[in-house]
Amino acid sequence: MNIIINSSYDLIIIVFLVSTLILYFSFKDTIYIKGVNLIILLRILILTLLIILLINPTFEYRGEKNLNMPWHVYVDKSLSIKNHKQPSSISYKNGIQEFLTKLQKKGVNVETFSFGSVLDTIENISDLSLDGNSTNLGLVFDHITYDYQNNLAGIIIFTDGQVNQGPPIQQYYNKNHKIPVHIIGIGDTTPMQDVSIKSVDIPPLCVKGESINIDVKVSSLGSVKEKINVTLFDEDSKLIGSKIITITGNQTVEDVRFQITPNKIGENKFLVKCNALPQEINIQNNQQKITLHVMKDQYNIALVTGAPSYNTGLLKNYFIKKGNNLVDHYVINSKNFNQKIKVLLEKKYEIVIFDNNPVSSSAKKWESIARVFAKKLLSHNSSFFIVPGPEIDVNSLNKYLKIIDLEAKPNQNDLKNNKKWKFISAWHKLYSVYNQENPISNSDLFPPQNPAFQMSNTTGDGKINAYAKYIGFEQENPLLILGEKHLIRYAVWNSIDLFSLKYMPLNSDTDLLFDNSIKKITNWLLKKSNNNELIFRTNKNSYQHGESVSLSGISSDMNNKDKMRDGIVELYHNNKYVGSKPLFFNLKENVYKANFWAPKPGEIDYKVKMNIDLESYEVSSGSFKVQESHIELNSIFLNEAKLINLSKPSTNGTFRYWSTRDDLINIINNIKKVESYIAVLPLRYNYIYICFIIILLYVEWFYRRKIRLN
Repeated sequence: MNIIINSSYDLIIIVFLVSTLILYFSFKDTIYIKGVNLIILLRILILTLLIILLINPTFEYRGEKNLNMPWHVYVDKSLSIKNHKQPSSISYKNGIQEFLTKLQKKGVNVETFSFGSVLDTIENISDLSLDGNSTNLGLVFDHITYDYQNNLAGIIIFTDGQVNQGPPIQQYYNKNHKIPVHIIGIGDTTPMQDVSIKSVDIPPLCVKGESINIDVKVSSLGSVKEKINVTLFDEDSKLIGSKIITITGNQTVEDVRFQITPNKIGENKFLVKCNALPQEINIQNNQQKITLHVMKDQYNIALVTGAPSYNTGLLKNYFIKKGNNLVDHYVINSKNFNQKIKVLLEKKYEIVIFDNNPVSSSAKKWESIARVFAKKLLSHNSSFFIVPGPEIDVNSLNKYLKIIDLEAKPNQNDLKNNKKWKFISAWHKLYSVYNQENPISNSDLFPPQNPAFQMSNTTGDGKINAYAKYIGFEQENPLLILGEKHLIRYAVWNSIDLFSLKYMPLNSDTDLLFDNSIKKITNWLLKKSNNNELIFRTNKNSYQHGESVSLSGISSDMNNKDKMRDGIVELYHNNKYVGSKPLFFNLKENVYKANFWAPKPGEIDYKVKMNIDLESYEVSSGSFKVQESHIELNSIFLNEAKLINLSKPSTNGTFRYWSTRDDLINIINNIKKVESYIAVLPLRYNYIYICFIIILLYVEWFYRRKIRLN
């Protein structure tokens, strides 16, 4: 052990000399008295020590010590280990315990861990539960980071090499591990027989009558060569299609394609099945349910005009050109009222639009049929869209606004001034999926809208579902109202200047303001994709515990090619939050994509949220089922080749079979590491030094009293 004083020796010498001189001149007159010389020496020593204490030099203790470097043993606790014929679960745990005992008898320092989907320490091997729902071998190598490796003698891994979570084994092949990596393989190299529906690829949505493909991938394991039947059923268990394929095992994948032409509007459910093999353990992965959303091939829209205005032609052209719409245009005056109204009331429409209607010339007749019109909306499940015009009769209009609990009053504000307006947060929550720097965010660029009326709610709470409102009014007044009453969806644009959104853009970024706004209002009124602008679905309805889940989404507007925003997918189990995963927009495929591992068994609910203006808005939701069966049961064999490749890059790494595991004990030794250390101690905190000064003070005082020197 070395002692180094980190201070100047010259300074200490100077302190000693100064102390001597001070004391000499203090005692020069009494120097010849008996015993004074000893007192002088004591005081010189004490004064010197005190001054050195003030200087506070530090002492460094330099030394070396031997450390026993530990071996890390990692034990695979995944479910696949439990299902190997050899070794059995008991033999597996007993064999590892015996292995560890032999190492400890050699004096080898061992630390033991288990891994599956997580990595944990092991207190007792006999208490180890072989129930891991997946295998993530990457956890082991993440655990032994570069810094950690410097303090490890090496690692020993007990595993069958069936990795189904985290990065693939191949990722670690070319890493030059600085410590030995010894792998003991578990199980037989011949896979058990298994056939499974690996994936089902189907479009999230289609139009009624459109032919689509259902692409099925069938995977097989083990030593097998058989013909099996792959079948497709609808939700009523009716057979739609059947294909015979030959499976050859060895992790091969066969492709099967079914072509269908769905005619049922809404959610269509299908079941894909394949035959089970005679020796197959896991048969729950032999079938999968899938869902397809089928949209109407055509929407009927009634445009009812009381008197043509600037809005009329714009609305008519939009609905004719956009989407699969069949538009009936009724221009109704007092002369043709009865005839056209009869057709309007009898025919089923998805949306009825009041364009500058009712007007004064036919107001009384419209008032007389308000109740009949309300029944027509209910019986036909039609939506109602009101766009005021210059000639609209407010009293007659109120008869129809009453259907949806609204009332219009003449606006008391000065209509000569152009009025600013903006979309509010409710609009963004409803439609947040368009990545545009335009219209929606900068109200200063919006063409002005003059309010047609002062709108209010006739119910007790007085609440109006506003999605856009005017800016600058003393009394708040909505511009856009969306709502639903008795299954009647309605929209009110409270301005006669709707056309200005198209013809009076203040900036090139706002030239799509009219089209985007009407499209979104219309999609909501048509109740497309369960009220969402985006349709999301998983690639399967049912997953094994730990299996990869693929979620994709597409716009319900088949013509939409807009760039979408990124977002997140929140996962819930029994209404409890279990985590969130990133969601990205794939520009090449024009769809959203999210991939994550199936969590705990049971019904899993998901919520899709989009990020906009530093806030997150829910745009879709759904669910999928996670089975009790585990993905671990799909591949039960020793992945020998991959484990051999994994051990090769390490220093002196080896691969051994379970039966020869004890051979490894002969090459495992206790490895010591010499470690240098430095202990630094400031003199001020050295209590021995301070106690020595105090003792000297007592000695000086005692001796001075003895010789009776004052």
